Amino acid sequence: MSTFRYTINGNTYDVSIDSFQGSAARVTVNGITYDIQIEREKPTPPKLVRPKVVAGEGPQPARMKPQAGLGAVKAPLPGVVKSIAVKPGDVVKQGQAIVILEAMKMDNEIYAPIDGTVSEIHVSAGQAVLEGDVLVTIGG
Repeated sequence: MSTFRYTINGNTYDVSIDSFQGSAARVTVNGITYDIQIEREKPTPPKLVRPKVVAGEGPQPARMKPQAGLGAVKAPLPGVVKSIAVKPGDVVKQGQAIVILEAMKMDNEIYAPIDGTVSEIHVSAGQAVLEGDVLVTIGG
């Protein structure tokens, strides 16, 4: 079937795989035939990162929390920017929807964490973002 040459700790081995079915194989190593069982590592499932749910709020759109006066509005989860409701120079109030982020086939409104003026837009509609990416900067 297939033949390989391996060198392990300075020793050379000619290995041919004669048959392979399921987890059993017949191999020949330097002229000697062996029936072997192959154990495959189980793949580690991917870790899903989900936004924290605040008790009592129920299924609400993702909201950004003020970050010690910082005006960086970050994506609370990975998704695609569906629309941006503000532009640089716009005055916004805390709690005002400023970005719509589509994630897991749901639209999530991202709200201004503080009152202020939009100083910079870091994303555009249709752009994919990761959790923690800065979307908008608001100056005080």
